[in-house]
Amino acid sequence: MERAVRIGLALLFVLLLSPAHAEEQDQDWKLVSDRNDIQVYMKHRDESRLKTFRGVTRFELKDEFALAAILNDYESYPKWLHLIDGAEEFGRDGPLNRDVRFTTKLPWPLADREAVLNADVQLTITDEEESVMIELINEPDALPPNNDYIRFPEMWGKLGFIRLGNDQVEMTYEVILDPGGYIPAWIANILLRDAPYFTLERLRRIIRKPEYQGHYYDYLDELHGPGHPDNAPSVASQAHSENVTK
Repeated sequence: MERAVRIGLALLFVLLLSPAHAEEQDQDWKLVSDRNDIQVYMKHRDESRLKTFRGVTRFELKDEFALAAILNDYESYPKWLHLIDGAEEFGRDGPLNRDVRFTTKLPWPLADREAVLNADVQLTITDEEESVMIELINEPDALPPNNDYIRFPEMWGKLGFIRLGNDQVEMTYEVILDPGGYIPAWIANILLRDAPYFTLERLRRIIRKPEYQGHYYDYLDELHGPGHPDNAPSVASQAHSENVTK
């Protein structure tokens, strides 16, 4: 029986969820980096204003609620989101849909950028697929202009994972954007090529930290983890009471 539950979390700067064989099916994706069990793909011309990069990795994730705990922790974003130095929520439609602003810290002499986004998360459990996907939709007019930053005129991203079995997941991080302002194409390619690699490399480390373990969120009830009421009622109740307002 198919179920698709739309959920929302705070999110980030750059972010697609797809099965492991997606790259094989789409010949337009070019492998540009393969190191430390993280593959980075590119899908654009160097001179194109719209840059498209995708990072893919696999690792063990016993507590899926850890991802939700990290995404609720705005202060942690600069620790794992490459080039991001700040994130703040400025609106929400209940706990399941949120509007978030991200700011970047780019190397001199490049001007810093900002992204104004709507974050929408989908949890899909079917006979064919079990996955979580967070989609970031550009909302450049949702906030007044800020003269300290160049706002991304075009952007779309996804971050998510698909279950592979035996507590293994495949996580994908993808972004399509026009950086706006003046950034030479070769510099933009280097910055955006590095973003999926370093983001996934840091995320798969920080997700194992003790402070992100044992949580439970009732709007993500389909996730697996020791904090789920079915596994540890006392732990789940405490974690839920501490985090339900986030």
